[in-house]
Amino acid sequence: MEEDIKVDEAFKKSFNLGYRLAAELNLKVPLLHNQEKIIPENPMHLGMQQFIEETKLSKTKRQENSVEKNEKGRKGKGLGL
Repeated sequence: MEEDIKVDEAFKKSFNLGYRLAAELNLKVPLLHNQEKIIPENPMHLGMQQFIEETKLSKTKRQENSVEKNEKGRKGKGLGL
């Protein structure tokens, strides 16, 4: 059974703004160190964090695909001795 979760419109706007800002700046790490402790529930920072996490996941996935592709290309090729 699906649960309907209502999100405040102001929260959603701030979250999306933070996500778009992080995407525009191409953030790899949070702007503030320990931002979870400083601003734990700020929707703009949560949006930025979401972008950073998705970027890390997509990078990891690309690396895994690259390794798999390289391993497939090497099968059957010997040293030719």
